[in-house]
Amino acid sequence: MKAIRIFMALFAVALFSSGVAAATGADFLPVMGITTGISLIMPPVQGVLFSGINQEIWTGALVEEFDKADQAGFLNEIPDESQYVMSSKGENEVIHLNDIGADPEVLINNTTYPIGFYTQVDGDIAISLNKYQTKATKVSDDEIRFITYDKIKKVQAKHKNAVVTTKHKLAIHALAPASHTAATPVLKTTGADDGTGRKRLVPKDIISLKRAFDAAEVPDEKRILVLSTDHHNDLLDWDSEHDTARYSADANGMLKSLIYGFKVYVYVANPYFSNLNFTKLAFGATPTAEHHRASVAYAAKEMFKANGSTKNYTDEPDTQNQAWMYNVRHYGIVLPKKQRAIGAIASDVA
Repeated sequence: MKAIRIFMALFAVALFSSGVAAATGADFLPVMGITTGISLIMPPVQGVLFSGINQEIWTGALVEEFDKADQAGFLNEIPDESQYVMSSKGENEVIHLNDIGADPEVLINNTTYPIGFYTQVDGDIAISLNKYQTKATKVSDDEIRFITYDKIKKVQAKHKNAVVTTKHKLAIHALAPASHTAATPVLKTTGADDGTGRKRLVPKDIISLKRAFDAAEVPDEKRILVLSTDHHNDLLDWDSEHDTARYSADANGMLKSLIYGFKVYVYVANPYFSNLNFTKLAFGATPTAEHHRASVAYAAKEMFKANGSTKNYTDEPDTQNQAWMYNVRHYGIVLPKKQRAIGAIASDVA
């Protein structure tokens, strides 16, 4: 029996020394049964081996899952310019957009020569990506001593979801105009009182937004409308009154058909607008009774999005705390290329 125990111990050490200790996740699963079997034989070795393995799991498990989760239906329509992201000095990550100047003048039935020319002057627009950082989560070494994968995934999922949710909220806020202009129309709802002193959104309000986009010569290819939940509920009420099902949404928050030329989504965290001056509330500011979430519209090809790096950070247990600390840093941005081809419908007072 003693000889068998010695053989098992030597076999396990050989596995780790050959590189198994550097494996991650699924690659290491076949070895877990062996390490569990010899944990009582080699207690001093276990702490050393598992420390390295835990570090690999913490640092390698999030990035792929983060990319999969970083999706919102209304953002999938926007061109991705991540390939142009560059690192600058310090911690900043920057994307450079080209401002290609004014469109050339078109002559009709010209009889004057030489025609003439103008020089196109391109400009560089450097935009720093937003940096998202989570506050660290503390996980005791006892909790993950035996590589409890579910615990690690749970902690990482919370950080991932927190960053993704914040990114999407900031994105829809950035895609909404600050206030009404001819190039960035902010229209008012015109329906009946919903019982709270707010005018409901009705279909003709969406037609009015289409007219405003037409007048501003907003490209009609991939016009996107992101309804607030209040406005979507208004349309569902209108549906029930008129015995239709035009405004129901699927599991991804997208309505089943185009509405007056708009591809329509629903999102729960649209920006707030004042019902007094119809300006957008600053991101993160606390809304008051005068604020309601607005619906946001934009021409997708006039917007851009970009993601930079995603990095995990871990602190290993020390003599006093004996706990891991974990957090995440991620870079990303969503913006209009210029302040045009965006609009909103804000709730008016009844």
